[in-house]
Parts: sequence; C-alpha cells; structure tokens
Amino acid sequence: MDLLSSGNAPFLIALFLLLFIGVLETLAVFLGASLSSHFDAAIDSHPDITLGENVFAHGLSWLHIGRLPLLVIIVLFLGGFSLSGLILQWLAGGELPVWLAVIVAFIVAVFSVRWCGRGIARYLPRDESSAVSTDSFVGRMAIMTGATATAGSPAEARLTDEHGRTHYILIEPDEVDVAFVRGAKVLVTARISGSRFSGSANPWPDLL
Repeated sequence: MDLLSSGNAPFLIALFLLLFIGVLETLAVFLGASLSSHFDAAIDSHPDITLGENVFAHGLSWLHIGRLPLLVIIVLFLGGFSLSGLILQWLAGGELPVWLAVIVAFIVAVFSVRWCGRGIARYLPRDESSAVSTDSFVGRMAIMTGATATAGSPAEARLTDEHGRTHYILIEPDEVDVAFVRGAKVLVTARISGSRFSGSANPWPDLL
C-alpha cells in the first residue's frame, strides 16, 4: 500500500498536525510559555460556557474535558485518529473507501481519548474547587512570561499557588499608562474572568 495514496490523506493530515503541535509546544516551553495554557485560557475566557446536568455535559465529562488540559485531549484524538486510520487502510490494502475509514478512525479516536485520558488523569492533581483555587491567585506575585501586557491586552504570566503548583494566567495592568514586560514581577490584584487577571507593578521591588 502506498503511504501517500489519497485514501491516507485525512490520516496523514492529522499526523502532520500532531507533529506541528508538538513542535509548537516545544518552542513555547523554550520561550517560557505554554501552548496548553492558552487553549485552556481561551475556554475560561467565555463565561457563557457552562456544564449543566445534561447529556452534553456528561459527554464532555466522559472525554475528560475539564479534567485534562485541552491540548492533551487534542493530541490523544489526533494520535488515535491518524494511527487507527493508517493501520486500517494498511490492513485493507488501501482499498477501503475514505469516508468509511474516516468514520471508523473517528470512533477509535474518541475511545482512545477516553481510555488513554483515564490513565493520564490518574497522575494529575485534582482541583477540589477550581473557582476557589483561581480566586486564591489574587494577592500573589506572578512573573511575566509572555509578550508585553497593557491595559486591555493581557499577556501570559506564571505564578505558584499555596501548594507549590505552577499556573499560567493572562494578566494585564490595572492602570492605563502601565505596561508589564517579560520577566517583570506583578502583584495580582483582581480576577477579571476565567484565567484573566489584572495586576500592579511589584510594590516591594527591594524585597521580591
């Protein structure tokens, strides 16, 4: 079977996208940022997205959405989809219709997120209450890791909670004429929404 045949196109695209995400995340780590934090912050910035007691909410829970970082879920899905599709076409000698292979690979990918995600989730700390944990960031010192932040244009910052765990948040100055550059220490003063906060320049530069 020719690996570059048209029947493998959807699965090769998914595989290349998976590799592309891996390269971006590696570069982000070297630059002191986190691609995963931006994915999760994008969801947190929409307060209208709520998980009620309904079929949709149970489906998200079944896929560990909210328990695992969104980037991990995307990687698991792309990996399951691309590998299962390529293997399926190889077993069928490349003669399986693309639409049928895509459907089967999609189902396998969903279950790979469920099964593999369950194993990964066991080793991740559970948030007893994400709202309380997020609110507890106020009053803590954060270090800017992203680009320059200005009022209305937040950038990424890193802070450590009371349990010694590292978190990445989006923060902006609470004053219009102030800017936070990379490496600056910022006092978190208020939570705007989700993982977005406002802050002020370090009031104790001689101590911290």
